[in-house]
Amino acid sequence: MAEMTANTQTQEEIHLVDMLYPSEEKKRLCLDRAQEISKLPQDYVTNLELEMLSRLICPENSLNALRIFTQMTTDKDVLNYRLDILEDFLNVPALEAVLYENVHKLYVNEHVNIQKLGLADSFYALNTRLNSLKTFIECITKCHEFCQKFQDKFKSEALKNLVKYFASVYNSEYFDEVKRETDECLRILAKGVKSVTVGINFDDMMRPYEAMLLSVSTDLIKKKGRFDWIFKHIDTSTTRAIGRTHSLYNENGGTNDLEAPLFRELKEINSEYISHLDTAIRAYFKKSTEDILTFESQMSFYIGAKRLVEAVRSRGLDMCRPEYLPMEDRFMDTTEVFDLSFYIQMVGSDPMASLKGKIITNDCTFNDDGRFYVLTGANNGGKTTYTRAIGIIQVLAQAGIYVPAASCKISPVDFIYTHFPKEEEVGLNTSRFTQECKQFKETVDTATRHSMLLLNESIQSTTPTECVYIATELTKIFRCVGVRGVYATHLLELARSLDHLNETVEGDTKLVSLITTVDTTDDNRRLYRIERQAPQEFGYARTIYEKFGVSFEEVKRRQGK
Repeated sequence: MAEMTANTQTQEEIHLVDMLYPSEEKKRLCLDRAQEISKLPQDYVTNLELEMLSRLICPENSLNALRIFTQMTTDKDVLNYRLDILEDFLNVPALEAVLYENVHKLYVNEHVNIQKLGLADSFYALNTRLNSLKTFIECITKCHEFCQKFQDKFKSEALKNLVKYFASVYNSEYFDEVKRETDECLRILAKGVKSVTVGINFDDMMRPYEAMLLSVSTDLIKKKGRFDWIFKHIDTSTTRAIGRTHSLYNENGGTNDLEAPLFRELKEINSEYISHLDTAIRAYFKKSTEDILTFESQMSFYIGAKRLVEAVRSRGLDMCRPEYLPMEDRFMDTTEVFDLSFYIQMVGSDPMASLKGKIITNDCTFNDDGRFYVLTGANNGGKTTYTRAIGIIQVLAQAGIYVPAASCKISPVDFIYTHFPKEEEVGLNTSRFTQECKQFKETVDTATRHSMLLLNESIQSTTPTECVYIATELTKIFRCVGVRGVYATHLLELARSLDHLNETVEGDTKLVSLITTVDTTDDNRRLYRIERQAPQEFGYARTIYEKFGVSFEEVKRRQGK
């Protein structure tokens, strides 16, 4: 008895692996921080199109992916823990083909049928629920066998612990008990109760109106001739029922389900059978499938991230593992960055095409030589795409998965503030301007030197002169607070004033000008790159204007003047 107790305690200490957090303490800290930042403006979810990215990664459970994205985890131990798991999925394809498929099968295995096993009210329901329990047993067995076969290939702490977990379940007394009792229940159902005899009374029109259980047999009823069996027994003495009589019709004139009450009587009669059933239920509930269901949703997140990496690479682009630097460094150095949102659009227009050369990649660096950028350039010149791409990289890095870049060194941020007015909201609009001021007040009051700020054509709802003044005042505040980020704008006057602001405003966030540059291919496609330069006096609009010959000098020449 003492030995059995010790074994039970050992089994209880081994829990199903958490694929998101390496410890309960770190989980609690991450969730507490997520709760706090949920009180801040959530505009970044819409502006960075995180709901679409969540559906891309977890189409069947996008809310789970969105929860991970919006936690904005800052603990590099947690993030590296997740990246190690993702790399195991990338390097061991069988993880998806075998392990995940069996865990997913558990998830879709009508687990409610197992949980309601003792409530079966028909032979069909009982058989279905017992077979669901049998599927549970088979999946656990396959997961254990898979882990034993591939354990030497796993590098992550999580999957190494998963090997131990499935081994503990498979080798436990409870699992043997579940297997044994389930097999016994199915054996009894298949052989012990091979047939039942039901008596049915007919009315004068030969319609059945009453039914009763007559006997239970371990033998199959032998098939007789079509008329033989009927007329052989038609004149025999009345058979006595061994249970109550159940009527098809109820007192309200409706009809009853005859199988359910007959099935209940069968259970009362066959005490040995129901005893086995109860034992199997008790054994099963020692370990419920709830942990397995949570585990499946976590695995689906990594499967989706893995598939995204493979799809991106197959189309000529790259995704990489971010290297985390201390938050205090306020640093980012990424190469060949691209916007995942734009990538999704391109794939949607031509699912099989290579995107190499069709999506232009750019670099981005936040350091002491440039931490807040004012990005200017022509309309449709890639300013929004670049700004959004920087935000998405930060979100994915702090979710603990690969980012859309060739290389990435990055410091976590404490939050991402965004302001992306819609096109229809840009222009003179007093009420809109009032709303913008309220939004910026909240940002300025809560942002820290560890925050990221992404602005896209902000402060466009008042006069041009006032726009420049207010945007300049805000930029001075951003330098003073120490945020890092990008401000995509048409305000060339703001971009030209950055050197002056760096000299006259105290702060350790250097303000730098970026511009969009344009190359045109032979088929007239515009390829935009982002470069660190002073703002240009004329943008791409002038290039287009002159290319098509719409010029005063040309018209003057034709007029002979």
